Amino acid sequence: MKAKDFDGLVESLNQARAYARGEHVPGLRVHRVEVKRNEIAGLRLREGLTQVQFAELLGTSLGTLRKWESGERTPSGAAARLVTLFAAKPKLVTQTLGIKPAAAKRRARSGLVAAE
Repeated sequence: MKAKDFDGLVESLNQARAYARGEHVPGLRVHRVEVKRNEIAGLRLREGLTQVQFAELLGTSLGTLRKWESGERTPSGAAARLVTLFAAKPKLVTQTLGIKPAAAKRRARSGLVAAE
């Protein structure tokens, strides 16, 4: 490995360590997308997707989706962005990814559906 490349890796590791400690890292851009606790189940039920279909659509495991729906965990990164996109344009996402909605087994509770 070239010395220049090695030095770049060491600098990146030092920046990551500084960020983990909560320090300011010049030039670092952090993008956070917040997904509300009940938004996941509400979106899924509103669009008539099963948990299996929604997990497939989001590219995650069924267990992870269930934790998101229960509020035990929240999606982050690309999954949070995809959930946000799905909330805004559900038909676009389902058509693009080739997911066909099935009849939901239960109706959405009033507290779970995102405001329109």
